[in-house]
Amino acid sequence: MIALILAVLTFFSTALGGLFALRYRNRLYLVMGFSAGVLVAAALVDLLPEALEMIGPADASAREQIFLAAMLGFLVYFSLDFFVHLGAAGHEERHESPGHDHHHHHVAFGSAAAMGLTVHSFLDGFAIGGGFQASARIGWLVAIAVLAHDFGDGVTTIGVVLGSKGKVRTSIGWLLADATAPVLGCAVALAISISTGFIAVLLGFFAGSFLFIGAAHLLPEAEHEGKVRWLYIVVVAGFGLMAVVNYFLSRVH
Repeated sequence: MIALILAVLTFFSTALGGLFALRYRNRLYLVMGFSAGVLVAAALVDLLPEALEMIGPADASAREQIFLAAMLGFLVYFSLDFFVHLGAAGHEERHESPGHDHHHHHVAFGSAAAMGLTVHSFLDGFAIGGGFQASARIGWLVAIAVLAHDFGDGVTTIGVVLGSKGKVRTSIGWLLADATAPVLGCAVALAISISTGFIAVLLGFFAGSFLFIGAAHLLPEAEHEGKVRWLYIVVVAGFGLMAVVNYFLSRVH
């Protein structure tokens, strides 16, 4: 039940991100930097150690599977990010003939990009459900990390649709789909029975995905958009938040 409640909170986090994108752009790098710190810390300090602890030191094969899953998670999210942003920098215009229907092409790209972001959000919700199947502490840590970057997902969803010449109504529709997807993903994860070994592999997969989102996506974007001094502070603050949360959750659970 707690997992679903937290998944519902991601709906509001994503929606608020979309509203933020419609009004403010000059402070976005602070949100991205903080989220990057949260995600990288969650992957390295919580998810990977917890996955390895679940299978124990004796099973070398299972440990290899966890790290392979982390690599796969990184590659899957890299692929999603690559195809979402494939045309974002205007690559299509340089290669298309003068008679090409630019407006139709851009709108189609915006919808495809929003679809990729929605799949990404579904997997985020699945991570929350899978995390709670591992333990309450891991579930909370995963949920906090997802909440931190789903705000940025909302920003990206609005930006990619409007930036591709889509209508405001279309962008809001995709924002709702993106915000709802984590709730569905969490419900699916909770509805199925997952073995301990598979949960450990899932944690490895999401550790890899969090590393990509934080270190290879959010942080470079934030460095491009914002002031380095403030960015450093918020990234460290993201690490600090996860350290504090991990400390208190380990004492409670």
